[in-house]
Amino acid sequence: MPTLSKIYVILGEFDEAKLDKLCAAVSGFLGHANLTSNLCLVTENLPGTMPQVERIQKEVSAFLSTNLFARIYVHVVHPVSTASLEDVRLCYQYLKGATREFDQEGFVHQEVPRLMLLPVAVPDSRIDLTGFSGLLEGLRSSFLLPGLLVDRSTSFMAQDPALMSWVEKVYYGHDVARGPHEIVSNVCCQDVLDDSCARLEYEQIRMSDPCPAALLVSGHDGAVYACMDAFHNNDTLGNIFSGVYVDQIMERYDVEGRSHRDCLVCRGDVALLFSHLALPEATRHEVGALLYHVGTLNQDADNHVRAIEYYRRSLALSPVEEAESIFFRLGLSYTKTGRYDEAIHAFNGAEREYQDAYYFHFYVGLCYFEKGDCGVATEKFSEALRLNPQSEDLLRILIYLGTGYNNLGEYRKACIHLERAKEMAPLLKDIYSSLGFSHFQLKEYDKAIENLSTAVEIDPNSAMDYASLGANYRDKGDVEQAIAMFEKALLLAPGLTAARANIEKLTAKPPER
Repeated sequence: MPTLSKIYVILGEFDEAKLDKLCAAVSGFLGHANLTSNLCLVTENLPGTMPQVERIQKEVSAFLSTNLFARIYVHVVHPVSTASLEDVRLCYQYLKGATREFDQEGFVHQEVPRLMLLPVAVPDSRIDLTGFSGLLEGLRSSFLLPGLLVDRSTSFMAQDPALMSWVEKVYYGHDVARGPHEIVSNVCCQDVLDDSCARLEYEQIRMSDPCPAALLVSGHDGAVYACMDAFHNNDTLGNIFSGVYVDQIMERYDVEGRSHRDCLVCRGDVALLFSHLALPEATRHEVGALLYHVGTLNQDADNHVRAIEYYRRSLALSPVEEAESIFFRLGLSYTKTGRYDEAIHAFNGAEREYQDAYYFHFYVGLCYFEKGDCGVATEKFSEALRLNPQSEDLLRILIYLGTGYNNLGEYRKACIHLERAKEMAPLLKDIYSSLGFSHFQLKEYDKAIENLSTAVEIDPNSAMDYASLGANYRDKGDVEQAIAMFEKALLLAPGLTAARANIEKLTAKPPER
């Protein structure tokens, strides 16, 4: 059974019967929570939902009274405007008074109280900043460490040093956050981002693993969701207003809650959302590092289209000194997707850092090779060869060099590199096929036949190699052997028209004189 670290509750309109079920469910879910857990109450009108907030806080107090080693942080997340400043202040004054016994307990034992109220204000763009700053100052002086959720319309507030001096934590909303559903989505995204960035420091924690276990509970309709992704897709675990018990929901959570979700995609998508926001420089760099890391994980899984998206956004956020490694990775994924011009452009951005790495020159050469520019390609492959590649890469470089020189008509140079490759991989058929081509072009028919014969020994179903043997025997003057090879090629590939044309030509009777 999973242990919950956070419970998000979206508060709706007051309904006594629904509130009873909601409070019972919250109390039940707290029984499945960590010893230190977070309860996030999201509302669009704090004064209007005070009866619900008060009832839930009483449930939390009762739970803590019987679970003496537990600690719960209650985050109350709500909009605030100029008109509501005084009402909000009074609400917190009342809620703070209700936690007095826990404050006194913490004071006696010289520790953080077991029930902590942590307001998270969601201001509108027209709020009186002087009055709002006074509210935050008053909350902080009462040991209610306030948080701030800013969206696209209020991000300027996070740049105000005086205002920020009273704020404990800033949540950056990717969307305008006024309604409770938008607010909880923004808060969840921030939590996913925070968890993902924390994982960058601990390699043993996989980025594809789920976030710390959490639930989203809707006080509007009673639906319970396993995570933010399930919330967005309306994929519920059950409904607390319809007779589904807490234990049933937790069993479903354990069995199927997030088992079919791609958490790496979720983390990457959240990072992309944040990459377009006006963030402080340190946060931008952190998001850039996360995007780069998620990009490498997708690249390693051959998901290069996604990797490209993450790398490109990472470039926009990361420090200049990290750009070249991102450019190189970006070039690799462009290469894998056949976007060779873009790959070359990306590799150019990495040249200073990677100019002494053989694999850099190999991949640049590969791009030019695939574009059909074998002249530049062989120059790059030759540079890679000069830089002493590792043995497992040396063979590939030699084969590409040989093929490139064949395409340029420099068959003698092709033979030199292909013969070296043959020594390394004596059972690789393609090397013998390429050598057969090189020697044929040099009119060295016996050497060509020797290599092509080995090719068909390795792969008896290679129609093209039999056809190439036929061409060598034909030009050598051995008509019977040529016809036999062309016939074998046709047997394996009946559509090989060149072989058929050669047979017809070689078997045609000479015209009578």
